[in-house]
Amino acid sequence: MKTRKEETAMRRREALQRLLRDERKKVVVDIEKQIGQELDVGITPKLDSALDVGDWSTLDLGDSVDYSILEMRYKTFKDIGEAFGRLEAGTYGICESCSEEIPLARLKAEPFARYCVPCQSKLELYKKTTL
Repeated sequence: MKTRKEETAMRRREALQRLLRDERKKVVVDIEKQIGQELDVGITPKLDSALDVGDWSTLDLGDSVDYSILEMRYKTFKDIGEAFGRLEAGTYGICESCSEEIPLARLKAEPFARYCVPCQSKLELYKKTTL
């Protein structure tokens, strides 16, 4: 028979798994949309002679923005994968600085957060002062 603490820990772990799965699903959908959009941009300019230098530069800028967004989505996907690894190791949802549980509300807002809000704030302040 499981204790109340074990049951609470199990429910938290299940909630965190759902949270990560849902976030991963959203990111995959975003990546698929981005790739589809990128393919459409590549197919569009069939009439090379009708496009001037300005038109091509606009298309090039659009491509770079698309790649930047795709790169951000991929980084998020990798962060979620790392969070799944921490979940398996039993360290997901635990602040890497103070070892306290990261509140579920923070993890819902930032599913791959490694620090609680106070420790994250200290880290950001430290980075600002050392630059």
